[in-house]
Amino acid sequence: MGSKRKIASEIVDFILKENPNAKYLYDMFGGGGAISLEAMQRKQIKQVFYNELNTGVVSLLRDIKENGVSDKYYNWIDRDTFIKNKNKDDLLGGICKVVWSFGSNQRDYLFSKEIEEDKRLLHEVVVNECQNSLTIFNEKYSTDIEMHDPKSLFMDENRTQRRRRIVRRIKNTIGRLEFERLQQFERLQQLEQLQQLEQLEIFNLSYLDVEINTPVSETIIYLDPPYENTAKYALSVDHNELYKYIKNNPYKIYLSSYESDLKCVLEIKHTSSLSQNSVKEVVERIFVHEAE
Repeated sequence: MGSKRKIASEIVDFILKENPNAKYLYDMFGGGGAISLEAMQRKQIKQVFYNELNTGVVSLLRDIKENGVSDKYYNWIDRDTFIKNKNKDDLLGGICKVVWSFGSNQRDYLFSKEIEEDKRLLHEVVVNECQNSLTIFNEKYSTDIEMHDPKSLFMDENRTQRRRRIVRRIKNTIGRLEFERLQQFERLQQLEQLQQLEQLEIFNLSYLDVEINTPVSETIIYLDPPYENTAKYALSVDHNELYKYIKNNPYKIYLSSYESDLKCVLEIKHTSSLSQNSVKEVVERIFVHEAE
């Protein structure tokens, strides 16, 4: 929830420009890994320390680091499976939390009941090359996705190519709103990017317990905690304790939030999905704390 994927590049660009000597980044509330992934792609950064308290999410990231994104990540997760496994700390629990929960809130199923079956049909087409699912979808929405030659769709080399092809056809055939409701696989494609994780050290701790022993002048701490007075995560944080941690810390700290008593150094406007029927523009702010 509050994924930084869309604005991660801008955040990391700003931090590194402000700190040309930085070589180590501690991502203390790592979540889905957007900031960690972005930082690892920069030559300036020698090592990224990813920390996440949620054990299921960490199990997911560790499996990707050790085994890559295998076919099991593309299995369809229905609502009942999600509900049964979302609170578990194993790999399946992590997949449910990161990929299959709405807004990555780790509590609610990704799709509404109204569109779940449409999503499943498209999943079967893209992942399993199911021509019957394609026929059902076309008949339901009066689309013509490769119906003149159904096999041609499945000649694409990989899932990403099939997905892009279907997206173009749907976008040209049905309304924009409906198109946006039917998009899929964004999160799985993000996870595929996480397979090169040699620079990543993974912790499953409270941010208070992560030991930092890299040089102060070369180290940045990035905090993206659950925001105050916003939708709840499965795990929350004591913000009074968090601010004590920040103000007593010898390292330079950047905090993502909407509001803070710290100095605001960056504002980024972007859209945020707050519910399955609501999208609005928000202003993401980056605050800084430097030890005196």
